[in-house]
Amino acid sequence: MKQLNDTIKQVAAQSLSRGDVDLVIGWQKGDLWWQSYPAFVENEQDTASLTWDPFCVANLSRYLLEEQEGKNKVAIFVKGCDALGLNQLLQDKRVDREKVYLYGIPCDGLVDHRKLEAEGFKWLSEVRKEGKELVLVGRNGEQKVNARDYMYDKCLTCRYPNPVAYDQMLGEAVEAQPEERFASVKELEEMSADERFTYWANQFSRCIRCFACRNVCPACSCRECIFDIPEPRWLGKAKELSEDQFYHIIRAYHVAGRCVDCGECTRVCPVDLPLQELNRKFIKDINELYGEYDAGVDPETEAPLVTYNTNDPAAFPES
Repeated sequence: MKQLNDTIKQVAAQSLSRGDVDLVIGWQKGDLWWQSYPAFVENEQDTASLTWDPFCVANLSRYLLEEQEGKNKVAIFVKGCDALGLNQLLQDKRVDREKVYLYGIPCDGLVDHRKLEAEGFKWLSEVRKEGKELVLVGRNGEQKVNARDYMYDKCLTCRYPNPVAYDQMLGEAVEAQPEERFASVKELEEMSADERFTYWANQFSRCIRCFACRNVCPACSCRECIFDIPEPRWLGKAKELSEDQFYHIIRAYHVAGRCVDCGECTRVCPVDLPLQELNRKFIKDINELYGEYDAGVDPETEAPLVTYNTNDPAAFPES
């Protein structure tokens, strides 16, 4: 990772110094060992703050909606999930591909700091990845652990660790090693209707309707969200379970067939709602009904739910 970290700083500095781009979107370290958050760099000197480490999990594609405005060209670093999100934005005609330069970054999984803290690794000063191991540096020295044991669940099921779109690839491609991504969905499907209702009612009852899941989602790119429209008001402000259920179910339907399965909605949720399970249920059903389709892989291929085919299932019965 160190070599790629140096490469990121170098290519960003070159792009800005030559005037090829007006802005570089990447990641930079926060105050704590597990914080790596989006960075927006406009001059060569600030590229030294850019980083690539096991915590650069934020999907950067969504930021293009705001940051591309008024810019001639924007460079952005994309992992596999970032590139999928970008392609979905292209398909939705929300981003101008000619005004974006993509630096591709192969990614074999990123680390969930909460899993490390749950194992007692709280007082760390640095975490770095070396091959398939994590090197944990703290007040008690160094310790090596299996990296896969501490990855985000979404990374364990990732099918596209290498960007599907890029202008320049940085680093060598990595091999996908996905686990079964529909395992939790299948468990829910085995429940009775009442059990499923109780499960989701308990989950949604914790929602504080902060809209973080919407704001981070590459598929939620409407210029005006239905939930922000003052008249008619589709969503009330009262803290009611029915309102919480309405918000999440409608949002899931809105991104059905367009969700790139990046899992950002689940990651950013402050009350840990398993929203990726809901989205994956739609993905699973679409694949079974219309054939396998992965949103974001090819921006030229239309999603099943926005196309018409006479061979589609559930045709009207003959009279």
